Amino acid sequence: MGMTELLTVKEVAAFLKVSRTQVRRLIRSGQLKGMIIGREYRISLASLAEFTEEAL
Repeated sequence: MGMTELLTVKEVAAFLKVSRTQVRRLIRSGQLKGMIIGREYRISLASLAEFTEEAL
């Protein structure tokens, strides 16, 4: 099984130019796929790419 690069909420927020709160809302609503590792959300690069492609 290959390793997938995971991004933090802060990294995704900076990339999308939105707040960290908005990224968490997108995850909770199901628009952006994320997972909880420990106490924090992590988002895979593939999920972020899928999200941005759908937005176009």
